[in-house]
Amino acid sequence: MITGIHHVSIKCGSAEDFKKTTAFYTEILGMKVLRSWGEGKDAGVMLTISGSDILEIFASGQESVGNGSVNHFAFYTDDPDECIEKVRNAGYEITEEPDNVDLILKQPIPGNVYPLRVAFCTGPAGESIEFFSERI
Repeated sequence: MITGIHHVSIKCGSAEDFKKTTAFYTEILGMKVLRSWGEGKDAGVMLTISGSDILEIFASGQESVGNGSVNHFAFYTDDPDECIEKVRNAGYEITEEPDNVDLILKQPIPGNVYPLRVAFCTGPAGESIEFFSERI
C-alpha cells in the first residue's frame, strides 16, 4: 500500500524566513530546486535531495510552530562532520556535535551493533535536523 515517503514539509513563519530556509537547503546543503510556485505568503518550493527524495518548504506557516509530535528529520550523508561545518560556518546552531553511536540491536540477533555517526543542528525555520551515516 505505502511505497515510500514522497516528501518532508517545512512551514516558515514569513516570506523572508521562506527565502532564508530555501537558501539554507540549496546554498549550504546543496539541494536542487525541483519545482516552485506562488509569491509572498503563498510561495512554495520542492527541493530534490537524491532523485525521489523531496523536501518541501512553504512560506505560509506560523511565527513559531515548535516541534509538535515530530522530533526531527534525518538526512543520509557520507560525512556528517562536513555537513556540520558548513552549517556552523553559515552561523546556525549546532545542537549535537558529530559523534559515533553504536546502537545495540535486539533483532535479528541480540547483541548486534549498528554503528552510526550522527550530528544535529537547528535549521532556519526552527526545525531539528540530523545528519546520519552508517559506519562500516
